[in-house]
Amino acid sequence: MNVKVEVEKREPWGRVLSIEVPAEDAEKEYEKVAARLAKRVRLPGFRKGKVPTNLVRKSFRQELEQEFLETIVPRAFGRALDETGIDPVTEPKFEELSFGEERPLSFKAEFEARPEFEVTGWEALKVEKEVPEVREEQIDSVIDDFRKGRADLEEVDRPAIDGDVVTVDYCALDDAGEPIPGQESTGYVIELGSGRVVEAFEAAVRGAGPGESRTAEVPYPADYPEESLAGTVARYRVTVKVVQEKRLPTLTDELVAEHTDVKTVDELRARVRTELEAEADRFATRRLEQTLLEKVVDANPFDAPKALVDGLLDDFIHQKKHEMQDAGQDPNSMDADAVREQNREAADRQVRRMLLLDALAKKGDVKVTEREVHERVQAMARMRGMPTRKLAEQLGGDRFLRRLSREIRDKKVLAFLVGNAEITEKKISAETAV
Repeated sequence: MNVKVEVEKREPWGRVLSIEVPAEDAEKEYEKVAARLAKRVRLPGFRKGKVPTNLVRKSFRQELEQEFLETIVPRAFGRALDETGIDPVTEPKFEELSFGEERPLSFKAEFEARPEFEVTGWEALKVEKEVPEVREEQIDSVIDDFRKGRADLEEVDRPAIDGDVVTVDYCALDDAGEPIPGQESTGYVIELGSGRVVEAFEAAVRGAGPGESRTAEVPYPADYPEESLAGTVARYRVTVKVVQEKRLPTLTDELVAEHTDVKTVDELRARVRTELEAEADRFATRRLEQTLLEKVVDANPFDAPKALVDGLLDDFIHQKKHEMQDAGQDPNSMDADAVREQNREAADRQVRRMLLLDALAKKGDVKVTEREVHERVQAMARMRGMPTRKLAEQLGGDRFLRRLSREIRDKKVLAFLVGNAEITEKKISAETAV
């Protein structure tokens, strides 16, 4: 199919394509669609699939033209993009559609295009890689966590505090404050301060001693799976049954040898230091990558496509409202327009980051294979104990795989930037790194 294309530029990145399909080509496509439709329709006196196309064109004109336009317009638009080399970043809006027998098909397609620029300022960037020093206090904290994981529990007769393991009974209450039959639990265990249960429950238990009852008010988000609770605030009576304090074991070579594959406290501290230093280096690398990317963004000023910026802001507003619901707040109380304007500059910069990552991927010939994506999904599935296919479907199918592919690609692009930079390593204090 041949097309004629004229391009109208609307600053900065708006494009209007005037597209025409010659009458001869349009007629061929129209006849193909009529033949397909003939296989599906019925007319008196003809078996299904045997209706002549000339009768289809007369008797089913409305259905035929609709299917024809739904078929040919996207194809003609795609052909026009191939000829012009324009890359849309938004869906096209089709207007001024004109078609008739023995006449060309013509229409206009309006959209925003990917910005056209030559990315610069990415070669031989001079940066410092600031690596946080590992302090003895950090090692001590990890060792303390090791001891806490092997602590004994001792029952105490005092109010519960963070770090205690508390056993409670609880029941749901109706509007009159009476227990709701069938909505109770006994022997429920909470580790205070762990964040593993909703804060309202922890707040009710904190400071309560054995035998003491308190009321917890738990807000449920609007999208909570159980419809009867979604968007409500439920009340529970919580009764503390047992408070247990953790008794940490003394750190000895024997304890270390029993619970790890090293034999002494000194060896354990050395291993912890090595692991913390590796994490500090990863942290420094992530900061270095972002520093390099921001330098490239600063070196390449251009207007971001408005539609992409607006789309990013829409996603941000949606996420903020979701967070408000989770916190038991009214999402409609948000001034969305004000939030949108407050974050427009940041959204504009984020869009420019994404487009520059695309440009750098082309510059460095960075590609992602299906195998790389599959291996990443496999690793995620192993961590969750799920089949690979089921995990991919659960997380969004093809859309999830495309997002994952982009994450892998972006990581490679950042590595490409690092590989082309002049880097000096510098030790900094952990406090400075925060």
